[in-house]
Amino acid sequence: MADRYSNPFQGIDISIPVEYHESVTRYTQRESGAIIDQSPFPRMVDMWFFAICVAARKGLAPADVGKYETRKIIEGSIFSSDPWRINALMLIAMAYAKSVDIVAEPRKMMAIANGLAVAGMPLVIEMLREGKAEPIWNLSEAVEGLVDA
Repeated sequence: MADRYSNPFQGIDISIPVEYHESVTRYTQRESGAIIDQSPFPRMVDMWFFAICVAARKGLAPADVGKYETRKIIEGSIFSSDPWRINALMLIAMAYAKSVDIVAEPRKMMAIANGLAVAGMPLVIEMLREGKAEPIWNLSEAVEGLVDA
């Protein structure tokens, strides 16, 4: 798939709906004094990627991102530092497109990824909030339920 020198998502924006931006900011460690129990995701892209994984696990269809006002959180060049995510996004795109040909179309792959992130984000936010514990423990319990399902 992708080697450590290629990133088909270079120069492509990773976006989230404006309505989720506050929650994504809240649950990521954007500030130096962030407490992991309250903000379990190191970066916004990590929460975005997790939302994709949740949506894929639940078999959700990608949302129509065009219906939302979006905000760029980072550029796809970030995946050069996490090349395994390139492969994961390519595999997810192939599964949803039901064709390997989509790997030749990075923007279409990112559209699927952004759509899945939008579909999964409300579930991730709910996982973080639902429960009697701090967000990281609520999330851990919810993930356990996803894995066991």
